[in-house]
Order: sequence, then structure tokens, then C-alpha cells
Amino acid sequence: MNKVLIKLTAAVVIEGVIRRAGEEIEINEQLAKELLYRGRGTLVESNNDHEDEIDLSKMTKAQLIEFAKSEYDVELENSLTKEQIIEAIQSAAEE
Repeated sequence: MNKVLIKLTAAVVIEGVIRRAGEEIEINEQLAKELLYRGRGTLVESNNDHEDEIDLSKMTKAQLIEFAKSEYDVELENSLTKEQIIEAIQSAAEE
């Protein structure tokens, strides 16, 4: 499974270790998605292309909306389809 670098926005316990807000950690993709969805972290940009690493099609609508907001500061409506949300994220990533 791919590893993802995130910056924590709140203290969380990961594998029995308390991690503090502001700490950058590399974790598996599934845990990263859960923390991003719950607003406990933000994705850290790296030199490689994160859009290639994260499969947007596997995320839920709620996760996609949160991802768009946290990564690209784009507010999206819940009424949009999943495909429309993915298109908006891809458009924001290209800018």
C-alpha cells in the first residue's frame, strides 16, 4: 500500500503512539484518507505528483469534498455528482 505524508491538525493516537498537531507523519493511504476525512490532517505536498498517488475514484463524495477544501481551498456543493467533484479537483490541480 502507498505511503502518504500528512501534517496533523489535531492530536491523534497512531499505532499506540500519541502524535501531536503540526507533526508530519508518513502513513498508509487508507489511514491518511480517514484522517483527512475526519479533518485531523492535511496532505503535505512533495516533489512527486500526489494526484498520481491518490485514486480519487476510490474516495467517497464526502472525502472528495473535504479533499478539495483542504488541498485546493475549493468549496463544492453536496449536490454535485462524484464525477463532477473529481473534475473540479482535477481542474484545481491543473491551475
